Order: sequence, then C-alpha cells, then structure tokens
Amino acid sequence: MGKQSKAARLRQIVKIVNHYSVVKNITQQKNPEEVRKAFEELGPTFIKVGQMMSVRTDIFTLAFTKELRKLQDDVKTDSFESVKSLVEKELELPLTEIFDNFDEQPFASASIAQAHHARLKNGQKVVVKVQHPGIASEIELDLSLFEKAIPIANWVPESKVIDLKNILKEIRESLQNELDFKKELVLAEEFYRLNNGWKEIRSPQMVPAYSTKKVIVMELMPGNNLKELISAEDAKVAHGETTYKELKKTISELLIEHFMKEVFEDGFFHADPHPGNILLQLMSKEENQKDQQMKTKNRQGKMGRFPYEFTYAKNEKLRPFRLNFIDFGMMGTINREMQAKMSNTIIAIYSKDNQRITNAVHAICKQVGSFDEEKFTYELDDFLNRYLNLPVKEIDLQKVFSQVVIICHENNLQIDDSVTMLIKAFGTLEGVIEDLNPDLSLFEVVAPFAQKYFLQQLNLKDELQETGLDYLTTLKALPKIPSHALNALDTFGKGKGKLNLELKNQRNLLERAEAMVNRLVIGLILSALVIGSSILVQTSSEGNTFISDLGIFGYSVAALSILFLIVESLYRRYRKWKDR
Repeated sequence: MGKQSKAARLRQIVKIVNHYSVVKNITQQKNPEEVRKAFEELGPTFIKVGQMMSVRTDIFTLAFTKELRKLQDDVKTDSFESVKSLVEKELELPLTEIFDNFDEQPFASASIAQAHHARLKNGQKVVVKVQHPGIASEIELDLSLFEKAIPIANWVPESKVIDLKNILKEIRESLQNELDFKKELVLAEEFYRLNNGWKEIRSPQMVPAYSTKKVIVMELMPGNNLKELISAEDAKVAHGETTYKELKKTISELLIEHFMKEVFEDGFFHADPHPGNILLQLMSKEENQKDQQMKTKNRQGKMGRFPYEFTYAKNEKLRPFRLNFIDFGMMGTINREMQAKMSNTIIAIYSKDNQRITNAVHAICKQVGSFDEEKFTYELDDFLNRYLNLPVKEIDLQKVFSQVVIICHENNLQIDDSVTMLIKAFGTLEGVIEDLNPDLSLFEVVAPFAQKYFLQQLNLKDELQETGLDYLTTLKALPKIPSHALNALDTFGKGKGKLNLELKNQRNLLERAEAMVNRLVIGLILSALVIGSSILVQTSSEGNTFISDLGIFGYSVAALSILFLIVESLYRRYRKWKDR
C-alpha cells in the first residue's frame, strides 16, 4: 500500500465524496448504499467512521444504520517481500527459523491486515495475521485531514446535531486499539477462556510467543464462512440426514443462546458477529464422537460428622457441527449492574408495562442537559402505545431499541456506552438470524433468557429481609400519622401554611404570553396611527397639502404593517399544518 501526500489524498477523498454525493446523502439520510460504497472505496478510516455511524440510531434512520453494518473491506494484498520483511522485523528472527511453511499468498485481506496460512516448527497449523505496512501512517493522515475539516463541516447546519470533535476522538481511540494486536491478543485469550468448548462453540488458541503489535499468530480453525450456509439451497447436508433448512434453524437458535450467555453470564461479548467472523465446520459422526468433551462435576459435603467428596464425568452430547469464531478486534463489556438493568428493560418490554419500561430505560441513561420527565414519559408512552399493541411475536426488538434511543437523545438522555455497543452487536446478529431463519422471533427467544438471568440474580433472602424492614418501618410510623395530620391542619388553620406549585414549561408559557402582549401593543399603536391619520386628513385645509400627505403616509404605514402581520400569521399556520 503506497504512501500518499496530503494533497493527493485530499483530492482522492473529494473526488469519491462528490461522486457518491456523500454529504448530501448523509445530511438528508438518502441512498445509504451509495454512502457505504464510498466508505469502502475510501479505506479503513472511513470504514471505521461508517461502523461508528451504524450504532448512532439516535441520529440516523434504521435503514441507514442497517446498510452501514454491511460495510466490507476490499483491500489489495501486499507483496510477500514486504510481509516477510515486516514479520522478521517484528519477531526478530528469519521466517525459516519460526515456520516450516508460510503461504506467500494471503487467503484473506481486510482494511487493517491480511492473513496467511502457515505451519510452525512443531507441526501446528496456524494463521498469521500481518498488519499492512504503512497502514498506521495512512490512518493518521486521514485523521489529520478530518481535524482540519471540522471547522468547515460546522458550516453545514445538519452537523450541529453531533459533536464532531468527540466523534473524531472516538474514531482515533478505536483505530489505535485495532492497530495494536497485543490488545486483540488479550481479548482473544479472554474469549477463548469463556467460550471455547461451550456447546458447539469453538475459538482459536493464540500463540503469544510469536505475537507482537503488528503480527498475531493463532491456531488454524477449520470450516467455511457462514455466508455459504446462508446462501445454500435446501438439500441434505453431507455426513447426515439433516437438511440445510433445519441446520439454519438450529444454528440461528444456537447463536442467540450463545449471545445471551455472553451478555448475561460473562459480561463480555463479540461486538461484531457478522458471517465473515464465524466459520461453520460440518463433521461426520466419527469426527463428532472424537471431539466429544468430558464434562466433570465435583460434589462435596458432610453426612453427619463425616465429610465426603466425589467426582463424576460424562460425555457432552454435541451436534455434528462446530461454530468457530475468529477475529477479536471488536469486543464489548457490560458490568453486573448494567446486566441487571438490561434484563429489567427486556422483561419490561415483554410485559408491555409502560411505566416499568420508562423507569427501566431511564435507569440505563445518564442526563446530559435539561430534562423534563413529564415530556419524556409522554413521548415514550405515545410510542409504546402505538408499537406494543402488536402480538409479542411481531415485535421487532431492534426497532424498539432504535426508537427508544432517539427519544432519549431528544430529551438529553445519553445511553451508556456499553449498551450502545450491545445494541450495535445485537443489530449485526439480528441481520444474520434474519438471513438464516426469517420466521424466528428474536424477541420471543431473548425474553426468557433475560427472565432466567433476573431470577438467577435474585437473592430471595435479601429481598425478604429488605421487604420485612420496609414493613417494620411502616408499622413504626403508623401511630404517628394522626398527630402529624392534626399538626398540618392546625398550621393551615392559623394561616401559616405555604403551598408551592411547580409550573411545567414555564419558559414556553412566558414566551407565548410575551408574544401576545407584543401583538396587543402593536395593535393599539396601529389603531392610534389610523385614528391620528384620519384626523390629519379631515382637518387639513385645501392649501395645506403637507398635513394631508402626512395623514396618507400614516395610512400607508398602517396598511403595510397590517399586511405583514396577516402574512406572518398565515405562514405560521402553514408551518404548523406541515409539521403535523
């Protein structure tokens, strides 16, 4: 990937942006596929911008964000000489001393790196992910151009709705993380620890000894891209009696179950579960039987005064396929507190209890400006009353979340970053599930998992103790209620009581009152002007035209002012009618 000067890169950006009408399409939220194509042509920095835009459902329409989630890398591969040079420089050893074999042609190439098949000296087959030489400087060049473009972009009215400096900061941090493979190594090892061997889910072991900031080596995972299963026509699957339609249904259910496990049990999830990051490995009966894992359980306790301990093991029955996850550059985390809040939100939506939903949504947000709880509750209730009347099977959870995010944004409530990442991951997974099994209702599957997690976290003993304390406090306060009521009545009877009333939307009411008073004053002035002009015209003598002209001038000013007020009133009514 050759280096470019700032001027050449700027010309390239301007040419592509103009060709696809990117600015117009983004500000008017039209033709999202054109924006996606432009970003893919412009390379890794713009692909990252598109990925970040795809989670901003508070700014962009659902159709726009869904299209941007399809962003794919289409990058030319680097020559073997440049790859060999970079690997040897990073590992500080000749290639032949580390690998028995290293494929010169990469089998995949993305915006940040390309991947090669290889075999270590110990015979282990591995994948070597090598960062494109010079990619870091190319990204830094784009980011520096972005920084210079921010003052110009601020002239576009639609750009006022987002904090461009903050967005650029997020892009920079995200790209810097992706450019450091040591960080990905840590994330991949954590994913392996939590998920490898869970049902049919598998994850590659990393090779830390040969992994650096620009090179990462991992176990080779067998299988084909999940896209091949999505596009497969219904027929019997090799090595078994199952059809591809049945297999798609099974895998879609497993993917949802695994994602719920990641979110509600691990608090650590794959934030980019698109088909290119999941390999499907079909197995024969013999291969499947050989791969069965022994699950051991340990039991210990006391029988009277005598302690006991025993361990037993059994084979876990697995279906004849494996889902092998790869690429761990984008992972999300969610803490225990937010897990509980999210499960509460999903259960609230499932129960269709508007007040409970409002409280649950408010709990996952932080206030970033003036907040009117009554307005927020009204807008959320209005949406929920229209949408949640549908049967549970027809509720689109992604649409619900997207609209809720918009309502929160408009009311100066910012959803927690971990939840934003979760919604993005869920949206990507939803697209995969829709392709595999369009008849599956995600909401019907997700709700039971949220309820299960909620019950697991429920400490019945603590809840009973807390409830008991509340009752005791209430019982203790009951005898004092009559005396407090008499004191309050006595205070009001002596005229010492004060009643504080809070008036909602004071500013709007005051502005309307001020406008009414202004119009009344203008009306009085115009009336006085008309009356005064009439007196001047009637009392002017035949020879004194100045007094008569002055009166006519007054009539003209009054007529023009009245005409202006009529036009303004009609225009205001037209705007109100149009905004309905």
